[in-house]
Amino acid sequence: MIFERLFKYPWELFRQGEVGFTAALPVELRLLIIALAVLAAYWLYRTSRESLAPTRRRVLFALRGCVLAVLLMMVFGPVLRLPRVTTDETYVAFVLDSSQSMSIEDSASGASRFAAARGVLLGGGGSPGLAAELDATLAPRTFTMADGAQRLIDARSAKPDGDHTNYFRSLRDVVQDLHGLPLAAVVMLTDGGHNGPGSPLEMARSMKSQGIALFTVGFGSSDPTKDYEVTRVEVPPKVRRNSRVEAVAVVRCTGFTAPFPVHLRQGDAILSTMEVRPQDGKDMYQVRFAFFPEKEGVQTYNIFIKPADGEKVTANNLRDFPVDVSEERLPVLYVEGSPRTEFRFLRRALFRDADFRIVSLLRTGHGRFYVQGGDDMPELQKGFPTTKEQLYRFQAVIFGDIEAGFFTTQQLAMVEEFVKERGGGFAMLGGVNSFGLGNYKGTPCETMLPVTFTGAKSAYSFEHVKMSVPEEALQHPILHQDDDSEANKRAWDHVPELDGYNPVTGAKSTAKILAVNPKTNLPMLAVQPYGSGRVAAFCTGGAWAWRMSVSNDIEIQEKFWRQLVRWLAAGSKESVTVSLDRPAYAKGEPVILRATVLGLSLQSVNDAKVTATFQNPFGNSEEIAMPWILTHDGVYQCRYDTREFGDHLVRVRVEIPGLDPIDRATSFGVTQPFIEFARSGLNETMLKQLAEAGGGAYLTEQDAAKLPALLRQLSDKRERLGSFLEEKELWDSPFLFLLLIALLGCEWSLRRRSGMA
Repeated sequence: MIFERLFKYPWELFRQGEVGFTAALPVELRLLIIALAVLAAYWLYRTSRESLAPTRRRVLFALRGCVLAVLLMMVFGPVLRLPRVTTDETYVAFVLDSSQSMSIEDSASGASRFAAARGVLLGGGGSPGLAAELDATLAPRTFTMADGAQRLIDARSAKPDGDHTNYFRSLRDVVQDLHGLPLAAVVMLTDGGHNGPGSPLEMARSMKSQGIALFTVGFGSSDPTKDYEVTRVEVPPKVRRNSRVEAVAVVRCTGFTAPFPVHLRQGDAILSTMEVRPQDGKDMYQVRFAFFPEKEGVQTYNIFIKPADGEKVTANNLRDFPVDVSEERLPVLYVEGSPRTEFRFLRRALFRDADFRIVSLLRTGHGRFYVQGGDDMPELQKGFPTTKEQLYRFQAVIFGDIEAGFFTTQQLAMVEEFVKERGGGFAMLGGVNSFGLGNYKGTPCETMLPVTFTGAKSAYSFEHVKMSVPEEALQHPILHQDDDSEANKRAWDHVPELDGYNPVTGAKSTAKILAVNPKTNLPMLAVQPYGSGRVAAFCTGGAWAWRMSVSNDIEIQEKFWRQLVRWLAAGSKESVTVSLDRPAYAKGEPVILRATVLGLSLQSVNDAKVTATFQNPFGNSEEIAMPWILTHDGVYQCRYDTREFGDHLVRVRVEIPGLDPIDRATSFGVTQPFIEFARSGLNETMLKQLAEAGGGAYLTEQDAAKLPALLRQLSDKRERLGSFLEEKELWDSPFLFLLLIALLGCEWSLRRRSGMA
């Protein structure tokens, strides 16, 4: 009687059962946690400032360690496991895989994997099916599984449409659903395509420890299915209209050996095609495309591989991706020392294109300037910008024929920071006051420029020269004149001569030479990255001759200047940048939206009010506040849960104190994921490992008829051994609480006597 009052249950039950823990932790880990707790207690008393006798210190340490050990035992959930022979029905759970990979038609019968598995389970063609065959002796319960498991209500209407397969979660759901029932076994009818989180092997071992065996039945062919797949596409989320955009597609080729084309399309219109040649031992390939978006707003493109003969899965041959094409005009500051011909033609080339806002600062005399395009910038009437706030309004700066002495040392240093920090673009053009002739030697501009030069007063050469473009440079976006590579090459082969050039001594090691002077074999056009931005050196002031020497329908000069400025400004940082953690999502996946907010001089802003409005394909909108992330200056974030398939539009409004509101937009798509079809052959290795870990057996589709006999043998064995375990909780037994109180009381009493309480 006393024993039962202390331990909740009579001594006889303890003799019949065994004490264990509900927490699924290995014994070694439990012992390690207890040991760490005891060491923590020892360290606390060892570092105590009170003067204690060694014996008393050891006793206090032992008491504190025992207290922690008892508390940890209660947390681990001690239980009394009792074998109980039952005369109730023995249950068997059948789990039918309903993920998308089960739709592949490669079963032994020639039907889809799902149809074959459903036939084995529920019968058809004169066969009663496993569930009906076992109904007289066992109690079968049927489930479907994909990302999780659920009861199968109407087997005939079930479809293989799950976009993930999670064995761990599905097995856990089945065990929890049948908790308290004498569950003898779980039978999985699947293809081994686990692709979710969690360890199914650990779940199988846990089931085995509870007396639940796991059987697996495999469907499909173990040979990889012949398949093309577009796995992902990487592309900048926001670009400028008519600028060069590079899309990198990753494609998978399984089972095919012949070369195949990969298309970049907008809708059904093919924009570009690249050929992939499969290699032995390799199934993943990277394909690069370049295109020039012409329409503003969010545009949807796709990477497409035409389905091949023998390809069973074609849904993953196409992947859409959105590109937000900006309609904002690119602000450019062009500084010239004299009204030369180059100034007039360059400014006209940019002014006539609506993609640019060209602001020109032309020196007309000492302290006098002619400003065009900067009516809202009165500070330019006094000359070049003197503050970051003024200069950082632009994304590209061009120095024409103007000497270094025109600028202060601080202004030149600010231009370097404009490129290095702001990510802006800088270009220096040739002229009688440029490069070494303009005394730029030893200035921050020399540090940035991709060419080398001396400070010697070598004269500007007015000799006409036709620049030569190396073969490897023809693909550079600055030199893009035609989408056809041959036509582009012909355009530069027949480009007119330039009117003069600057003497330079070479190119830096980090530079890319796009054109050379064939008379000196020295760079004529060179570019390089610098910090966050880009820099170009065009060592001539005579590109105007390109316009004067050809007919009006040939715009090689205009295209060149526009492509040069677009390339320069590609890395410029915006005051508000909106980004998503990925371009496309599966239905139900969370969208993480971030906005980076910078002030006029690109300092982080942490006190802005930021809100995001998500619009789904049906026009329904949801507004979500974006709070500042405390660990990242200037970064705001929110989460949105996807519920509908299709393209979603996101509008972000940023309100910074003292400034006008700033609006940005982006988009993302919600599509069917194709992870189910990646390496979708029957994974017999996984199924065999699961069955072994779960104490069951693996069977092929042809051997499924042996399953009833195996399950009956298991049921008979359970009845003989009484393997159904009943767990009785012990964590709330009076003995543990009394022991805890006694230990704490002893420790407190001893501490008080030692003057520590």
